[in-house]
Amino acid sequence: MCSRLETSRALTRPCPQCSGRRGRELSRLRFQGFDDSPLAGAFSLAVCAECGAAFYDTPSQQSDYDRYYRGNAYYFTSAASGSGGATPADRRRFAELARRLVPYLPRQDAAIFDVGCAKGGLLAVLAEHGHTRLYGVDLMPACIDYVRNHLGLAADFGSALDLPFPEVRADVLIYSHIVEHVIDLPALLAAAREKLSDQGLVYVEVPDASRYGENSRYPYRDLYLEHVNHFDRDTLVGQFQAGGFSLVSSGGFLLEPLPQGPVPCLWAIFRRGDEQKRTASNGLEGRLRDYLAWSRQHPALGKIAQLAWQQTPLYLWGLSQYAMLLLGQTDLGRCALQGLVDQDPYKQQRTVGGRPIHAPEVLREADPRAAVLVTALGYEDQIAAALEEMGFRGLVVTTAG
Repeated sequence: MCSRLETSRALTRPCPQCSGRRGRELSRLRFQGFDDSPLAGAFSLAVCAECGAAFYDTPSQQSDYDRYYRGNAYYFTSAASGSGGATPADRRRFAELARRLVPYLPRQDAAIFDVGCAKGGLLAVLAEHGHTRLYGVDLMPACIDYVRNHLGLAADFGSALDLPFPEVRADVLIYSHIVEHVIDLPALLAAAREKLSDQGLVYVEVPDASRYGENSRYPYRDLYLEHVNHFDRDTLVGQFQAGGFSLVSSGGFLLEPLPQGPVPCLWAIFRRGDEQKRTASNGLEGRLRDYLAWSRQHPALGKIAQLAWQQTPLYLWGLSQYAMLLLGQTDLGRCALQGLVDQDPYKQQRTVGGRPIHAPEVLREADPRAAVLVTALGYEDQIAAALEEMGFRGLVVTTAG
């Protein structure tokens, strides 16, 4: 067996937890993203040789991601669960978050910041619980305007690294599905310490990378272009310990119901404290390797390979990050693509690999010998019904196992 040193290599991105410069590559990943995206589409999923943290070893910088989020209208235009709005599923999720957090709040008028607030769904739930000093932070001006004008709550332009409202010391900073998106985690932790009151708390939620693939029917579903950090409990705790925080409480839950199925997640509450010895992960690398092996062996990849080999005329419905990974990572890029389809008018203004994105109506004129690969996860039945209504008589293919 090779030693840890022999199997490691130099990293492009330093480890976000311990700043180590050597790691082990678990897989090369390639996303065929929007043509105007500022983000690199090719990089490695790596683990640090020193502390076991898992992350994308990407050449993209924090400024590239900030620019990407400022130009990404999804978190404002989408009505899907998980986009920070007020769908019934979002409200149930935010009610559960409040249930976990409220027992640790020092008082009803504690200053609570929701960092990455989107359309303010969590802030609205906290307001209904009687909390009066609520602040939204987001990179999208449209989201800020919505929180201010439709919810009547305080909100301002900013990010996890540049927190607004300089006159307010935060008693609670909420990072709900935020820290997995941030390249410069040491800067996030420094900004949090600077902003928090002396006994201030941080509440964090992230996907649980040690459980990728559980409850999932789709290969590679958990590898989002935006998720540059991948945590298990040990590496999440270790990350905040490295920034001078002590653990108050933690747990796990299933984020549901989402169209693509439940997602295993972690939550943790931290308090400002002294820098501590970091908790290292010994098991995350093995679990990620197992997940990648499961994805590579998934029967959906065989379906895509057959479509490529037969050169079946193919339409792709659903220009999600998942579709973009399949385009770059599998034989989908070698298929006889006839067109890209999505219902989102915002996406219809963009291109992928020089190809325009069409509204679904384009399929009314599709060749009956063509196939449609559905990559809008969880919406397969609705799309099949829409295709039938259009009179489409070709093959409908999904990536569900």
